[in-house]
Amino acid sequence: MSFIAAPHIISPLGNSVHENFERALVGQSALRLHSDHPFAPVDIPFGIITDHERSVGWTKLESLCLQSCQQSLAQLKDTSGKWLLIFCTTKGDIDRLASGLSEEVKPQYLAQKVAKELPIDIDTEVVSNACISGLLGVIMAHDYVSTGVYDHVLVLGGDLFSDFTYQGFESFMALSAQACKPFDANRDGLSLGEAVVSVVVSDQKEIFSQVDCQVLGGASANDANHISGPSRTGEGLYRSIQKTWKQTGLSAEEVDAVSAHGTATRYNDDMESIAFHRAGLAAKPINSMKGYFGHTLGAAGLLELVMSMESMRAGIFLSSLGCEVPGTTEEINVVTENTPMEIHTLLKTTSGFGGCNAAAIIQKIQ
Repeated sequence: MSFIAAPHIISPLGNSVHENFERALVGQSALRLHSDHPFAPVDIPFGIITDHERSVGWTKLESLCLQSCQQSLAQLKDTSGKWLLIFCTTKGDIDRLASGLSEEVKPQYLAQKVAKELPIDIDTEVVSNACISGLLGVIMAHDYVSTGVYDHVLVLGGDLFSDFTYQGFESFMALSAQACKPFDANRDGLSLGEAVVSVVVSDQKEIFSQVDCQVLGGASANDANHISGPSRTGEGLYRSIQKTWKQTGLSAEEVDAVSAHGTATRYNDDMESIAFHRAGLAAKPINSMKGYFGHTLGAAGLLELVMSMESMRAGIFLSSLGCEVPGTTEEINVVTENTPMEIHTLLKTTSGFGGCNAAAIIQKIQ
């Protein structure tokens, strides 16, 4: 068991967890057209951060990552101990490649640059495992503090919209011309978004000014199915969930709700429905948050976990914005309206290119 708190979010919906959650509660989406963006097509909505401060000599991603980490650390009463910064991203500052290959392109460069500006002595590590990176970072942080390798881990997730990602998903014909519709019968593709998120994982509850949740455990699994396509049987996601049950000693019956990946592509959402059905979770309240933020790639799992923590605190399970008529291979209980409920134990899942999948359980502290 580890404690998880001191969260911070920077997204097009706001610059704090409170702002993001309150705007999501009223159904506000970050997805809109950007006619003034240098390479975003004018007829496809994206979630792009336009209101932000940028440090001189720092890229947009570097600046936002530093700001988020500083905001998380500011929520702590004590920063002594052995620290690790895990930077979770799919591509980091890949736009730097336009100027040629250099050290600055590497995600490790960004992590170390941010670490040097923080008021603590902190090691750095990069997790770049497609779209499960953010959640995998939390799972690794939990393992590190539970085994005493580190006292505290600052988990940072960040990915920005870029020509590289736009062209990549466009080549797959995976982008929707409208705001995405996760788990909807008429879904036709995903929407891309931006977010930078940070949170602290520690085995010491007393360092936090406020702590509501704990991480019970998590696991990852790879279905080795395809370079980009998910397993048709949901095998990898199913295995990651089964490994999480084994690690935590819990079962599907003890989970109150599921925060799913829910990209709104035909194959991903069908795969998840099959995996949830196999894992005995089909009847549990399930949501996707991609309709609020778009797919924020390596930041997605962490963003949605932090939003789920706020849901647990507020006692409201967010709707799957954009889903009007659920329709997947297996019938699952997709929540289409904000639902007041007591969420004591929540399962968060993610899936990504290359067949990677991850699952983790967080629990409200009584």
